[in-house]
Amino acid sequence: MAELLRLENVWAGYGDATVLEDISFVVEEGDSLALLGRNGMGKTTLLATLMGAARLRKGRMIYQGSDLAMVPSHRRAQAGFGWVPQERDIFPSLTLEENLTVVARPGRWDLARVYATFPRLQERRNNMGNQLSGGEQQMLAMGRALMLNPRILLLDEPLEGLAPLIAQELLQIIDQMVSGGSMAVILVEQHARQILPITRQAIVLERGRIVYQGASGALAADPALLSRWLGVVSKEKVLSINAIDIIHDEHRALAAVLHGLKYVVDGIEKDNLDADFQLLAAMIEYVTEVPEKVHHPKEDGYLFSRLRRRSAEAALILDDLEAEHRQGRLMTAALNRSLVHYVQAGAAGFQAFRDAVLAYVASQWQHMNKEESKVMPMARQALLPEDWDEIEAAFSANGSPWSGPAGEYAQLFSRIANMAPAPIGLGSAGLRGS
Repeated sequence: MAELLRLENVWAGYGDATVLEDISFVVEEGDSLALLGRNGMGKTTLLATLMGAARLRKGRMIYQGSDLAMVPSHRRAQAGFGWVPQERDIFPSLTLEENLTVVARPGRWDLARVYATFPRLQERRNNMGNQLSGGEQQMLAMGRALMLNPRILLLDEPLEGLAPLIAQELLQIIDQMVSGGSMAVILVEQHARQILPITRQAIVLERGRIVYQGASGALAADPALLSRWLGVVSKEKVLSINAIDIIHDEHRALAAVLHGLKYVVDGIEKDNLDADFQLLAAMIEYVTEVPEKVHHPKEDGYLFSRLRRRSAEAALILDDLEAEHRQGRLMTAALNRSLVHYVQAGAAGFQAFRDAVLAYVASQWQHMNKEESKVMPMARQALLPEDWDEIEAAFSANGSPWSGPAGEYAQLFSRIANMAPAPIGLGSAGLRGS
């Protein structure tokens, strides 16, 4: 790969304060770099220096063979830099679509491709910038940067503050962009274990200096280094509650099937896929059967009931979720009926089936995101160790959500994972439990 960006002995900061000292590295065309470090170690300052928002005190930044310091900050987007800052900086008085088109430059990334990559943005295209959720704002910030058709994309903690399922969805999209190799990516993130598998090289900053520089895979495979520079190992041990990990894993498996359902339906509608009724039936069977197993330990006398006793604030949220769960049972019944009609009526039955799938998928994303963003943090704070022991025991008969108690789901996830270039819904985790 040809060299795209080179930093040589860069010192930078704000005003008279120096934050970065003696930073040197190379990013090649289509390369991917994980920029890691604890809070306050200079990661955001490094991106700001590349964009001209921080002061370069000495050293050189060479971009496509030219001195980047000679390019005014307001011209760097035109030069090929796309920046997604932590603050997202959405224009609140513009619609979502206006936020995208106001910065558009010619190239492969146009409105249609952004919407194909972030389907949720197309659904919200007429919403104002201040009418979007945190996850939608992050998707919009990424889509807006892509509309510039950059040569290098700078992502500053894109997963920060997002519910785990939304973070997973964004991580998949980043993985696809990195794997595509059409642009270089520098990715700042606190969650080292999530981004090391999808990047080629990694840098760790400590007090503004590089303390590790090398292959991402080598760093991911060295727990001692991760613990030393990032505190990953000790932090994960402290925060780990096995029952919560099990619930997250069940959610991730269900998310994979939701992605798979939508992918197949979209492919049939665009005439890119033939209707595979056996696969559709298997996915609908999964979303009919598995949520009942997931919700049994949560709703029928376990997590939800204990949370009601331990937290006075939980009742309203849990009432809504239990109502959504009952509605979900009706929607899966409608899915089964619409699939039967589709099989019998052929193409004439597709539209009703498509509508049932999209309605179900949208409702389940909303339902799981509420559990991830509201219930799980509340439960982590309120429940006692003996509560978690009983909840975990209630899951013991479920088996792995990726394979099922008797391995009956393993083939389904293998098929889902092989349907598209990037494993749908699985991110970098692969086929866990299969």
